[in-house]
Amino acid sequence: MSEPLDRLARFLRNLAQALHISGMPAHDLELRLNSIGQRFGVRVECFAVLTMLTLNITDEDNEQRVEMLRLPFYDYNMARLIALDKLISEMDGLDSLGHGEAQLQEIISAPPLWSGWPFVGLGFLLSGSVAVLLGGGWYEMLCGGLVGMLFVGAHQALARIPRLGPATPVILCASAALCAHALSIVLPQQTPFITAVAGVVLLLPGFTLTIAMSELATQNLLSGTGRLAGAFLLLFMMLAGLVIGTQISVHLLPAHGSGSPLPLPAWIIWPAIAALGVSMLGVLQAPLRAVHVMVGGSLLAWAVFSLVSGVLGIVVGAFAGALAVATAGHFYTFLTGQPDILVKIPGLIALVPGSMGFRGLYALMEQGSAMGIRLMTDMVLTGAVLAVGLLLADNIAPLLFARRVRR
Repeated sequence: MSEPLDRLARFLRNLAQALHISGMPAHDLELRLNSIGQRFGVRVECFAVLTMLTLNITDEDNEQRVEMLRLPFYDYNMARLIALDKLISEMDGLDSLGHGEAQLQEIISAPPLWSGWPFVGLGFLLSGSVAVLLGGGWYEMLCGGLVGMLFVGAHQALARIPRLGPATPVILCASAALCAHALSIVLPQQTPFITAVAGVVLLLPGFTLTIAMSELATQNLLSGTGRLAGAFLLLFMMLAGLVIGTQISVHLLPAHGSGSPLPLPAWIIWPAIAALGVSMLGVLQAPLRAVHVMVGGSLLAWAVFSLVSGVLGIVVGAFAGALAVATAGHFYTFLTGQPDILVKIPGLIALVPGSMGFRGLYALMEQGSAMGIRLMTDMVLTGAVLAVGLLLADNIAPLLFARRVRR
């Protein structure tokens, strides 16, 4: 068993790394590895944190293999996660290991679905729709979309220079602030701050905050704490870039007054949410065939949030939205066999509190202590209730649907 065990250990190590860099949370990653180990007749004890993975693999003869590796930076890639999930479901023993190794290598080496100009175009939809959620008007939608396109294009270009590392968010956000203030010379009616925040939304770690809360709630304390600290650090880095760009524009560009958003009709929020769902194709690297599912998830989350928050408040509304969209995701899996992440992640993105934290930090730096603390508190509280709704659905919905299958 020694040679097959070594081969299996390498496969599980590579599979775990592929799942991690595609954005799978630590608790889901550990469950996947434990499940596939049972099918191979071995016991897999997996311990995953953001930067390290430890696998302890024990066969029936109590022979063990321990794999430890440093994990690279992760990003969300739904197409890769879907392919990996399908690969895992097809693995049924050592006889399928050769096919699994070939498939895994093919999945890892596949190029991203969305890059170049198509991704830049989706950046316009993303930032324009977020400008509406931030309270912007027509001018903020237009200017935010333009800044978002430039931001996505620059982000793709700087990604080819890995040595820039942590400086990338600062450079990009400073450039976005400069562009927003430059546009205010041409269109003085727009509010540069809303335009800038909408333009940089691609990097805002609101969903990361929600995942961190989920990991903490499932007792993955190291991974959750690391992800939470990373989210706050990224917020600070982005804010530093925004402040730098704003101060440079104040001194270099002609003086101009800050406009106020023109009011939008109430119905415009629904097309904006639908456009946000479409833009998630690029952000999450999801296949085009899933666009209707992602738009539906976004609209469902926002509809439930709007109805409940109007009666019971924003906190309960966010909880109800997360619970509804996560339950819908499990129902979608029950009907089609496709991963529930195609429904629940776009829905949660519409509710995540990253912009609240960004505005809270900005208010603190502008000496607005009371407003800043309130917004930061709202961000943490909203992230917590989203995580609770997600966890309740993940634990209750599979039991309900499994019971219906047995009946």
